Amino acid sequence: MSSQLRVAHKTSALLLAAVILLIIQSSLSPPARASSSYYVAAMNANIDPGAEDFVVSSINDATSQGIHNFILILDTFGGNGQNMDNIIIAISRYRGAGNNFTTLIAPFGAHAFSAGAYIAEASTNITIVPGTTIGSATPIVYGIPTGEENTTLTKDINGFSSFMISITPSYRNSNATALMVTKGRSYSCQSINSCEALNNHVVDKVINVSSTNDALLAICGSQCGDIHNPGIRSVFLSILSDPNLDGILFLLGTFAILADVYHPTVIISVVGASAIALALVGLGVFGASIVSTVLMLIGALFIFFELKTHHGISATIGVVIFIVGFILVFSLPAPAPGPNQPTGTLPNPVIGILTYIILGLVGGGVVFGSVYLYKVRETIMRRPLSINPKAIIGKEGYLTSDVKAGEYGTATISSEDYTVSSSENLQKGTKVRVKDVQGLKLSVEKMEQ
Repeated sequence: MSSQLRVAHKTSALLLAAVILLIIQSSLSPPARASSSYYVAAMNANIDPGAEDFVVSSINDATSQGIHNFILILDTFGGNGQNMDNIIIAISRYRGAGNNFTTLIAPFGAHAFSAGAYIAEASTNITIVPGTTIGSATPIVYGIPTGEENTTLTKDINGFSSFMISITPSYRNSNATALMVTKGRSYSCQSINSCEALNNHVVDKVINVSSTNDALLAICGSQCGDIHNPGIRSVFLSILSDPNLDGILFLLGTFAILADVYHPTVIISVVGASAIALALVGLGVFGASIVSTVLMLIGALFIFFELKTHHGISATIGVVIFIVGFILVFSLPAPAPGPNQPTGTLPNPVIGILTYIILGLVGGGVVFGSVYLYKVRETIMRRPLSINPKAIIGKEGYLTSDVKAGEYGTATISSEDYTVSSSENLQKGTKVRVKDVQGLKLSVEKMEQ
């Protein structure tokens, strides 16, 4: 086995071990203290697939441990509507089983905007500390057909407004929470005596502290469990759910495999294939349409066709098709919502000028790189061999051992020692001439005196 293959196998084994470790870690959650009656989870992030995975798995963990009080420490600008909806469904099921779910907006400076406001209002109790804000929950809708902007936006705002009212408990002010959606209203809390959020009854309690730990101490004292934070799996899903990163990973992975074909190392192909696999997983997590994903795969195939065309045309076509598919990730409408879900969607990642620049640079690099790699390989293949084994044929030397016909002996040829054979018996010291090369052995014949 060559050293490159050994390294490749070791690399593959390490990747497999990492995946297994990730699966094991993601299936386990830190156990709550035996004496605790509260499960505490902290989420300081946008609402995305990773956040959904963390909150839902934490709720399931609390349920499996028989803990009837859940505290979600929330600080978020909002995020994806579908992930928000799935979190709210998990909260509803937890509450429906007779449990209490508290959203704690803390520490000082924290906020529950957009999707975070919906999650908070779906809770049994909302507790905040001074210096925090809740609200600004107007949906942002993508992919509206031209000419239907006003109608579609009005429909989505009405849908989300009704949804917010439906999840707001009767002991809070649903008219005030609806304004978070229809007017983008936010409610701040400057101090315990000047708290707009409490005065408008969109939250239930204000604790006159500034830190999260002090707030927890006031809520559950010594009964609070350890604070659970997102694990590797949740963070991994959050990172991969950004289609900007997925598109760049996909293109880089394609070029890595193409480069490895021109200059085989196996390792680069493994890395490239892993990058493409991660990109596809991320696009699936994000919810990219099948049309955009298929176009990106077709683009990658055209790039690989460059191995046959060698002129950059196929690679250029592939990059263009790939980028069109990538742009459609952000343009095509999301799958139709379920019967109980609002029709719009809350903010998703968007394609920015920096992503266009990076895609342009990487795409141009793929085209010019593929042509350059082919030219380099072509030049190397046309270069004459620096060492030609056949060049030793005709060289002269002498035997340094006896050689029997059909067997091997040794000889010095051009000041180098070689293993030689002959069709006749020859004695040590006989002058010989190289007749042929057989692998690393020479066939010699006796020189005429």
